[in-house]
Amino acid sequence: MSEIHYFPRYSQKENMTTNNTLLLFRQLYYNSQEKFMNFIRATLQQEDLETMAEFKQQKKAPSGSIPDGLIEQSSFKFVIETKLYGQEQIGQIRNHLFSFENEEQQVLILINKELISNGFEEGVSKVIDEHNEQHGTNIQLATTTFKEICQEFRGVIQPYDLEMQALIDDYEKFCYESKLIDNSDSKIRVVLTGKTLKQNKQYNLYFNPKSRGYQNSKYIGLYKNKAVRAIGEPTTIVDTRYDPEADELEIISVINGHITEEMKERIKAVNLEAKEQYGYPATEERRFFFVDQFYETNYRKQSKGGLPGTRYIDLGEFGDEYDTDMTAEQIAELLEGKEWGI
Repeated sequence: MSEIHYFPRYSQKENMTTNNTLLLFRQLYYNSQEKFMNFIRATLQQEDLETMAEFKQQKKAPSGSIPDGLIEQSSFKFVIETKLYGQEQIGQIRNHLFSFENEEQQVLILINKELISNGFEEGVSKVIDEHNEQHGTNIQLATTTFKEICQEFRGVIQPYDLEMQALIDDYEKFCYESKLIDNSDSKIRVVLTGKTLKQNKQYNLYFNPKSRGYQNSKYIGLYKNKAVRAIGEPTTIVDTRYDPEADELEIISVINGHITEEMKERIKAVNLEAKEQYGYPATEERRFFFVDQFYETNYRKQSKGGLPGTRYIDLGEFGDEYDTDMTAEQIAELLEGKEWGI
């Protein structure tokens, strides 16, 4: 017998995702308004919400813009925009702001696979501030992910709420099937560090050209001579440009975390050393990944040949040996002496 789903799987992807998310919200609201409000407060970090709700999808704003979904009542309105492919379109967000009118509480919600970048969030906040000043609105920005929605939903229901448990189980399964929740928290990005391994460990950072693409991952593994030699967890990721002649460092973008003056000095030193010792161009735009510490390990590649490029390893494949609460040091211990193929 085919499995019965609460949430449809076959439709235009973005519309289906928004509809299923609104359906999840609505079912919790009908089950318990108190649980729904606790869920909304936790998800959006809005402590003073207290109202009845109406759920709508794709209602055209006065500007002609059509946001993905709405939850509204006379005292408040949430405008929802789901971002499935990492789009960062300020113009589209600006048009959605005209969906608000004279509600007491106005919240623009961006739901994404991953938390939006600091730069995009700052851009959206600036547009909202300008709109509020020009139109007398009081719009606030809230950002969340599909993974956080699942976590906060589970946080407000009880184990004996069997219907709600089944509902969130199916919604979470839908999110995984639709790749709305990734496994970045359990992934190691293994990178080649043949020349720079010593430098990476000394400065507790890894860098590559800014133009090089990468998938989000919780850990970085430094690879050299047929093995992952060290594991670290990035705490700050920044894009930079350095002019050694003027000794000027430009922070192009802070992708994650916070950049300190001490980190800036490390970037300068690494750029100069990379040029002097390895012949790398010092003026190249680079992305730097800072870790608190790289922990040594010996996770050997058993197949023939070297590593042709970046490799992603899913720690979930270790089964019960792996726990999501493990530290980078514990991950290094887990990998010590083990082998992997390609």
